[in-house]
Amino acid sequence: MKREQRTSGKQLHQEVVENYRKVRKRNGGFSIILVVVMLVSGFGLFNLFTSNSYNDKKEVYDQQLTTLDQEREDILSGKKVTVSQSFKTTMNDNLANLKEYPKKANNYDVAIEGSDGHLTINKNNIFVSDNAKMLSQKTKEKIYQLNKQLAASTNGAQFVVVTIPELPRGEDIESYANTIFNQLGIGDKNENNGVLYLVALDEREFRLEVGYGLEGLIPDGKADDIINDDDVVEAFKDEDYDKGVNQVLDEVFAIMNTKTALVDSQIKKVKSSRTQLMFFHWTGMVVLGLLFFVSLLLVVNLLRARVFLKENYKKYQSETASITGEEEFQRKIKHTELYQILLSGLLIGMSVKGIKRAIIQGRLLRNPSAEKKMFGRILIGDTLYSGNGDVLTTAYLASNYNSSNWDNDSRSGGGGSSWGGFGGGSSGGGGASGGW
Repeated sequence: MKREQRTSGKQLHQEVVENYRKVRKRNGGFSIILVVVMLVSGFGLFNLFTSNSYNDKKEVYDQQLTTLDQEREDILSGKKVTVSQSFKTTMNDNLANLKEYPKKANNYDVAIEGSDGHLTINKNNIFVSDNAKMLSQKTKEKIYQLNKQLAASTNGAQFVVVTIPELPRGEDIESYANTIFNQLGIGDKNENNGVLYLVALDEREFRLEVGYGLEGLIPDGKADDIINDDDVVEAFKDEDYDKGVNQVLDEVFAIMNTKTALVDSQIKKVKSSRTQLMFFHWTGMVVLGLLFFVSLLLVVNLLRARVFLKENYKKYQSETASITGEEEFQRKIKHTELYQILLSGLLIGMSVKGIKRAIIQGRLLRNPSAEKKMFGRILIGDTLYSGNGDVLTTAYLASNYNSSNWDNDSRSGGGGSSWGGFGGGSSGGGGASGGW
């Protein structure tokens, strides 16, 4: 049964008036929310404009960059020496003075904490532990010589290569590499400038673990590019392990073997922090600015819509005030715009245009055969109207506007396409691991 048939004139009048008041009340509530959003965003925008915090932080980063750039120039010009005597003494004591490559091994076992794994380390060449027997003597000597150069040109940088037959039970390549790195203490304690290249033979995996001090020069993305290079992976697949390891050695060593490696790493980190500061500052400005102006625009539209609604209510009152007969009263109500707003089901009058659109929809819905469809569309018979009252089609049942026609191709047995599943997964983590 339609509303016209089941309500009296008095009841219909009450429904129209109550609906008008509810729409106005919702408009008022939403306006208050928007005003709050506008004030908060405006206050935040004002703070960003007037606060010295951003400029102060940016100035600190600029000063750090200036200092680091000067330090880099001093190192390159020889004004500042990066290798200290204490480091030289330590290396001399622990690494047999870093003389010519010792042909004789002096092995000992190290149990890796928190696992059932262990490493065999050569005291005469602690930089390579080939437990999986993957590397030639020539490659081992090269690793020693590269570390000898690092000792001469850097402040304690070390590049260690470890191969293992298999990962200990319950360990993955990332956590095990981190454990080995920290237990052995690769690189200088203060500079944290060590690099570990771990290869697990049975799992066919490798990991490049980078010390904190070099993360600016060898970030995760760079490390990933180095160890997962196509040539490196192909060499491992062909069991030419020397070739793959040597390519990784050359690329990593080229980055590490510079007097300014640590300063360069620090410069990159400061620049990254400075870029992030600027990004978040200006992004905040844009977002808060958009929030302020969008909220302002919506508030203005809501206020205009509120005035328009009130005008409609006054018009409704004047049109129905002098009518006394029940039938004439009902007929007159059903021709008012306020009644059509009721029929449309309007929740919030966001704008004058939106209310006028609701009036058009309500006028169409007065038809006894009218049926609401998606997107504010209305079907009367076989004619489909848009929310603005425009005719979309006069043959709805056979048109593509009818959702029941969308699957015709797939149901006909003549082929077609279908949608699959998935679409709800998530992932996290990072680093630079790989395999072959």
